[in-house]
Amino acid sequence: MSHLFYFIAHASMTTHFDTLFPTLNSITAAGDIRASAADFKVIEHHEVNFTESGEHLWFNIEKTDSNTAWVATQLASACQVPARQVGFAGMKDRHAITQQWFSVQLPKISDINLIRAKLPDQVTILEHHWHQSKIKTGQLKFNEFNLVVRNITGDRTAIENNIRLVKQHGVPNYFGPQRFGHGLNNIQQVKDWFAGQIRVNNKKLRGILISTARSHIFNLIVAERIRRRIWDQVIPGDIVQLDGSHSWFPAGDATQAELNERIAAFDIHITAALWGEDEVQSSEQCAALENQIANSLPEYRPGFGHHRVKQDRRAMRIRPMAFHHQWYGDALHLNLKLQPGAYASCVLREIINIHDVSSVLCE
Repeated sequence: MSHLFYFIAHASMTTHFDTLFPTLNSITAAGDIRASAADFKVIEHHEVNFTESGEHLWFNIEKTDSNTAWVATQLASACQVPARQVGFAGMKDRHAITQQWFSVQLPKISDINLIRAKLPDQVTILEHHWHQSKIKTGQLKFNEFNLVVRNITGDRTAIENNIRLVKQHGVPNYFGPQRFGHGLNNIQQVKDWFAGQIRVNNKKLRGILISTARSHIFNLIVAERIRRRIWDQVIPGDIVQLDGSHSWFPAGDATQAELNERIAAFDIHITAALWGEDEVQSSEQCAALENQIANSLPEYRPGFGHHRVKQDRRAMRIRPMAFHHQWYGDALHLNLKLQPGAYASCVLREIINIHDVSSVLCE
């Protein structure tokens, strides 16, 4: 049995994210994250020119120790509209202080003071604007993170070196642990659903499970390329993506020297497949690797076909923007910005072994 097939065959036997999806860097130090909500702050940034008219009332909301879906239901109740009339760009961490935008279509109550009075204490309206359209999924410029890692043990020099490597090389653009549910249980759930062993009637949950299957294959492709030391090296048939965009093109359209130069400059990134029912867009060696991994998970194939999921691509690498750090005793403060869809947890795990205190408090 090849190394790749041994790894995938045993992947379902473990529920540990770090076992399935290895880091680039050597991680020797450890520390605690989310000792309090204030240790994990996220601010959503947009580029929206509000019309100050229209049927959609947008709210910039700060929430504490609350998940995004719950806040959306609170807004719907306060504005007396169905939940489907509330929009947001993406899910934000629960055990954190986060600022994000929501929109409410045709609120029956639009008096901000009345809405504020109906919202729970952990939900605060920072600003509001009328606009002509609903906020769309993924409609944001970047997320800003202010993080504190406490009770650090281990070699501080190793941590500093890993921070330097992250700035220099970026990190694997894995989908983070939260995409797969507690203990990666979403993976088994989507397999059971695609096999017809369970029924999933909730539309939002169906979307989450389909995303889980695609994310699983994507992460395995990235992990295998890391093991082969080709995660940041172009191989025949690769597809590359322009930095900061969803535009991608075959790597074969440029010379090897040009590609290497642009990759080193973070102008382009190598992509991996977000799987679907149709043929993968890559070719040659890249397609062979991606098909090998996808074919090792045949449980997903019927679901992709039934739900008409189409192939797409995602960059395998991200580099944090405006990345700064500072020490206060044994606490490490990190400030960084990430593009939409990127996970702060995947940056942290390339620096230090994180113990999420909030997960212990919730058990």
